[in-house]
Amino acid sequence: MRHFNWKKTYETGIFEIDKQHKKLFEIANTFYDELFSENFAPGTKEIISILNELKDYSEFHCNYEKKIYSEDIIRRYFDIENLLADKIYELTEKNKSSDIIALYGFAEFLRKWLLKHILLLNTNNFKEVLKKEVFNLSCN
Repeated sequence: MRHFNWKKTYETGIFEIDKQHKKLFEIANTFYDELFSENFAPGTKEIISILNELKDYSEFHCNYEKKIYSEDIIRRYFDIENLLADKIYELTEKNKSSDIIALYGFAEFLRKWLLKHILLLNTNNFKEVLKKEVFNLSCN
């Protein structure tokens, strides 16, 4: 079952960013599939492995975006990136991955984080800021 379905409206128009966002959806779906499966048991190697994959890939993705966008854009529009890694750290390093309530809370946080991160890039305001920045860079 797909919990996160890619929609054309999520596309940024930047091939690599869209590809990475789709990968984040894929990992999030794997997490949800595991968490909501009939055989799920908190604290298993599977859930910790998925969380670590999500942490590693989200850090890779956010670092990639930081190379593309200016510090000003990152500062104004990307205030939530580190929150995901922090939440995963709490679950994996503080042994909360065996707490089903904490995992369900993280699932809701992940849904909000992922959609906010992706939808932010698709607002007209952000696209206008990005266009102006690209224009300013090309004119200097």
